[in-house]
Amino acid sequence: MSTTRFASEAVRERFLSFLQRSFETFYQDTIAVDRHGIVNWISDDYYQFLGLTESPLGKHITDVIPGSYMPQVLATGEPVMLDMLSIRNQWVLVSVIPLHNEAGEIEGAFGFVATDSRSGMKPLLEKYNLLQREVRNAGRFRDSRSARYQLSQIAGQSSAMRQVKEQIRQTARFDVSVLLTGETGTGKELFAHALHGLSLRADKPFVSINVAAIPETLIEAEFFGVAPGAFTGAKKEGRAGKLEIAEDGTLFLDEIGDMPLALQSKLLRVLQEREYERVGSNQVQHTDVRIVAATSRDLQEMVETGEFRADLYYRISAMPIHLPALRERLDDLEALSERILDECSVRLGMVTKTLTPGAIALLSGYDWPGNVRELYNVLERACILNENASYLDEGALLTLLPAVSAARKTPGPAPVPVQALVAESGGSLSLRDRLRIAEREAIQDALLQTGGNRSEAARLLGISRASLYQKLSRMGDRTNG
Repeated sequence: MSTTRFASEAVRERFLSFLQRSFETFYQDTIAVDRHGIVNWISDDYYQFLGLTESPLGKHITDVIPGSYMPQVLATGEPVMLDMLSIRNQWVLVSVIPLHNEAGEIEGAFGFVATDSRSGMKPLLEKYNLLQREVRNAGRFRDSRSARYQLSQIAGQSSAMRQVKEQIRQTARFDVSVLLTGETGTGKELFAHALHGLSLRADKPFVSINVAAIPETLIEAEFFGVAPGAFTGAKKEGRAGKLEIAEDGTLFLDEIGDMPLALQSKLLRVLQEREYERVGSNQVQHTDVRIVAATSRDLQEMVETGEFRADLYYRISAMPIHLPALRERLDDLEALSERILDECSVRLGMVTKTLTPGAIALLSGYDWPGNVRELYNVLERACILNENASYLDEGALLTLLPAVSAARKTPGPAPVPVQALVAESGGSLSLRDRLRIAEREAIQDALLQTGGNRSEAARLLGISRASLYQKLSRMGDRTNG
């Protein structure tokens, strides 16, 4: 028995040695993540294969490889063995193995990738990639209905944006309706595209419809389609609606708060029964579409006033995700501006431009009511007006931000007398009231010292720009830039 055991161990050692050599030959491209999906190791070969220009260490795996199997393996604890994944427009063979600690808990995951240039699978992968290219060329129309933005393309690493990105990653894995809320210009459609691209429906159509942009008399036909000969002038063959075009993919309903009540009840039927009827038809159509809705309005308030159905609100907001305003994530402003300037320079065919420190400080002192969309418009105009300049300074932007100019003339909120705060508190000052007064006076003093420059004021106070904006908002200051 002892001889058998030693013989078995010798065979086991030879097998493990052979397995190691096979992996080194077959899988030269490897990557590892921790339990949160953060990349903590990558092989040199894989780094080169991905064409990375900066280290992926410390980034989430889906920011480096959209569609990665890593999040799935971390969530389920089940390995993925020899599955296909599209990376950089070519298909590769992937295996992902969960790593457990002694207590059996998942500590991370290890991924192995076989490419057609570095493995014995080259003939198979070459044929598969050729077939996929033919399919892509034949399906250009369908490609126009696919997600155009990936999560890794959305700039921003502030704590607020990291939280939103993590919510998108988590939600994408589960087949529930999603409601994206936030002010106009915060990028709701970009996140809807990214969510679709990370979901199991990624190879299905992504169809968007702006509810606010369609006349009420036409929105039902646009949404559900029209039956053949439904009314005079209608096409003989009828017309498919956005719901039908989306098939088993994702239907993005932008500005859903503008949806008429009559259509809201029909959308509720789609969500509850997974069925609908074309305009002018009694034939029931079935759908398995996923609804992702977005709004800049307060739907809860609209429910209370009877403008929006409560039952529909709860259906579409199975997973609500709020997108922060730009003024709440000013730490992202510089990175956002760089990306916008690069894009504008390429699209407009002009020299690449860089913001000076003074220009960044100026942009950081603005309130950005139009959020990222307004930032894009301002920088685009600055590029056009300064076509041959390599740098955009404070002077190039000041005239484009009149609210900032006004703020320079009105440095900060007018001092509020202590007596007024005493009156607010009912005639006596608690410790909280005294702290509130001290904070208000410190903020007013910092704004006066910096001439209304909120970035500098935040630095003097030792707080972030976002925190200063929140405090100013509580103080009731919403008018000075």
